[in-house]
Amino acid sequence: MDYTSKIRVLVLDDNPVLIDGLNFLINSTRQLHAIILPQRNQKLCEAIEKLEPDVIVADPNFLDGLLSECGLQMQDLRVRTKLIAYCDARETQSGETYINRGYSGVVTKTVASPRLLRAIKSVHAGDVVIDETVLALSDRPSRPCAIDQRKLSMKEEFVLRHVALGKAMKEIAADIQLSAKTVETYKYRAIKKLDLRTRSDIVNYAISVGWLQH
Repeated sequence: MDYTSKIRVLVLDDNPVLIDGLNFLINSTRQLHAIILPQRNQKLCEAIEKLEPDVIVADPNFLDGLLSECGLQMQDLRVRTKLIAYCDARETQSGETYINRGYSGVVTKTVASPRLLRAIKSVHAGDVVIDETVLALSDRPSRPCAIDQRKLSMKEEFVLRHVALGKAMKEIAADIQLSAKTVETYKYRAIKKLDLRTRSDIVNYAISVGWLQH
């Protein structure tokens, strides 16, 4: 079977049963392909270089330990792949905490399977994904009755405008001479303020405020 067109996903966790279950789930889809470490104790840097995953779904605490063993930093890893924090609900921090660390997505281990699969696809496409279960665990303000564009800072608005236009994070970062990580943080803050979830939500919002009419 040809896997070259599929999104390559590597699951990292200290529970081998969970890894096997997620790999089975991932391989049950048409768009995703689970890649497996040849050896459970293989160093992360060696595995990344050999397997070239598009997305890594990792328990944050477990990943921190692997990075420490390799002498790597999060920024070393995130330039090669997209990262999703797959968190224990009892230990989950705010979504922004994980985004600032370098993750592009955050879900808890209690999330429904379809949501996890959607998160993998969305993160691979360049979106920042914070699952509702993570937002619920944070001190999230109540849902606003109406969207208010004035809530956005100038940089948040700039980033969201260009996301709506289809620009990638790296392109936006180059335009305003900031790191892609910083741009992702601005995007996350903007979508959280406006209570947006998906790329379609962002485009619809952009249309509603006139960003895409010219």
